Amino acid sequence: MKKIIIASFVLLFATSIFAQEPVKINNGNHTVALTGVFSTYMNWRDYSPGVASKPEKNTFRLKDARFGMEGKIGDEYEYKLQLDFANISNAVIDPSSPALYDASFTYKGWKKIANVTIGYGRIPYSLSSLIEHEWSPYWTRAEIVKGDCFARRDLGVKLTRSFWKDRIKAYAGVYTGVGEVVLSGTNDPSGSYEYVGRLEVCYPDKMPKEYADTKVRTTPNFALGVNARYTKRNLPTGTKFLAGQVGYLLDDTTLNFKVINGEKFIYGADFSVEYMGFSAQAEGHLIKGILQNPNDPLLMGLPKTLTNGYFKAGGWFTQVNYFSKPIKTIFSVRYDELNANDLVSGITKHLATSVCYQLKGYHSMIRAEFFRNLSQTESINVSKWDNQWRIGWQLQVE
Repeated sequence: MKKIIIASFVLLFATSIFAQEPVKINNGNHTVALTGVFSTYMNWRDYSPGVASKPEKNTFRLKDARFGMEGKIGDEYEYKLQLDFANISNAVIDPSSPALYDASFTYKGWKKIANVTIGYGRIPYSLSSLIEHEWSPYWTRAEIVKGDCFARRDLGVKLTRSFWKDRIKAYAGVYTGVGEVVLSGTNDPSGSYEYVGRLEVCYPDKMPKEYADTKVRTTPNFALGVNARYTKRNLPTGTKFLAGQVGYLLDDTTLNFKVINGEKFIYGADFSVEYMGFSAQAEGHLIKGILQNPNDPLLMGLPKTLTNGYFKAGGWFTQVNYFSKPIKTIFSVRYDELNANDLVSGITKHLATSVCYQLKGYHSMIRAEFFRNLSQTESINVSKWDNQWRIGWQLQVE
């Protein structure tokens, strides 16, 4: 059945690619658009000498088999549903490729106050997290924004207000704080929530939805975003977080910090510029965790006189892109760093490059990516492989 569904999606996408528009149904007051993304790639890794390799990682992967439905009822209601059948049977939730992307509706009848979005979807935090990978030169995001340091999706309520012809946007949201595992149907034993806010300022155009300047702008476009999020999740004695809630960044699950037993503050900023086919992005995030338990493993067994009861983490990345219109190709280079815990010495560093050939824009694109682990000096965050290559094809109707 899964193969039949995927084959049907591919046929739908292939017949719609040339129109470059989603299939739409309209009865006057109600419009429904059917969208989707199909993509697959081949993965290959090089391992360090003397390290036990995992040849099973050298394989083909079905990245997306996503079906979406977006609707609009009059001028006041909008709704969105996106399911990814490529990941619907995965035992472990991948925040970069979840089985459920969106299940929400928006009320736009209070324009002078704010648009209200209720349901499950992307959290308004981090430009890189908000740009989906089909609009990116890369198959994977930088380490800090992949979804294991903070949740990318959750269930909650979001308020959005625009100013100055959408050049300024403000967001505020309240979410469960459980992240993608909220789909299990319950909160964790802390019974707490997460609070998120974001402000974007762009000029002279709106915030970009892609990294590359495929429009080849003749006027520079600048975008700046600042955001923050906070949660206090004190677990009652004898309880624990939901399975998968703390993330899968590190091999030692007791040191993962997607959620923590205590207070967690996250602050971030992102900047983007586009001009004449060139574009660049820079983004950074700071994390502070104040632990409820003085013996929490995240404090690395150090005395309170040294830790003051908290740890810090964070990371940043910068990316430069160039789109050559004559050859319909995007070239990109990205560098990123991650400090998973300031109580442990060392910083993880990565370099990635990408070449994307657009047969039909993002609707039909071949993406080749090279990823290099430059430094693995932090003992709690060591990847056992050196290089990774990925090459694949995406079809998109959106």
